[in-house]
Amino acid sequence: DVIVVVAGDSEALTDVMRRAKDAGIKTVAYDRMIKNSGADLYISFNNEKVGELMAESLAENLPDGGEIFLIQGPESDNNVAQVREGIDKVLEGTELEVVFEANCEDWLAENAYTYVKEGLKLTRNVKGIICGNDDLATQVFRGLSEERLAGKVVLTGQDGDLVACQRIIAGTQEMTAFKAIEEEARIAAGYAYRLAMGEDISEITRTISDGTYDVPYVEMAPVAVTKENMDEVIIKGGFHSREEVYLNEK
Repeated sequence: DVIVVVAGDSEALTDVMRRAKDAGIKTVAYDRMIKNSGADLYISFNNEKVGELMAESLAENLPDGGEIFLIQGPESDNNVAQVREGIDKVLEGTELEVVFEANCEDWLAENAYTYVKEGLKLTRNVKGIICGNDDLATQVFRGLSEERLAGKVVLTGQDGDLVACQRIIAGTQEMTAFKAIEEEARIAAGYAYRLAMGEDISEITRTISDGTYDVPYVEMAPVAVTKENMDEVIIKGGFHSREEVYLNEK
């Protein structure tokens, strides 16, 4: 009755989703838009805001500007393009200069290590690095550590991974753009049930274009997690325990 899809590639499933829709099956694009598919519902976080939060972190920590790297996810991921829009919007009004950028195909984190090494061959004067997620940031951190630059470069990521939260407490990562994925799943399940039962969801008045269609959009808000609000957002929210986050602190 309903198909909920989190797509790794934003275009590869377009025809499949259309066939499902033509067969009378309700479709939900979960977390990532499936382009030109005309899904009955799209639920995701505001990915442009994710980019804004990461770029704002660099702008706040580097008020005098400087050279920065962007090490992002694959270009085939629609979320990556949206995050980049947010990054560009904030950077436009700053003295920060992107001197190296790369995309890690298939989100292979090992590529981020290779790319940061390439970037450091071009310049060791990098002041900040925006990473597509915390998994990429972990590999970037490894590369920075080998060059004795960890903690000297403002590092940002996304997802609230445990190791990223530990780095934030240690002072080697500045922030992570956190998304409450359990809440996203709960809301999506509720709407999937309603679609399956033929219930009306016209209270969703916000829409977003998938390139061809205006799709009803349930938008969720990301939060910038830093050392200052780690306890409030991550620990009290139950995403990670205090013991886990502060494991490496004496």
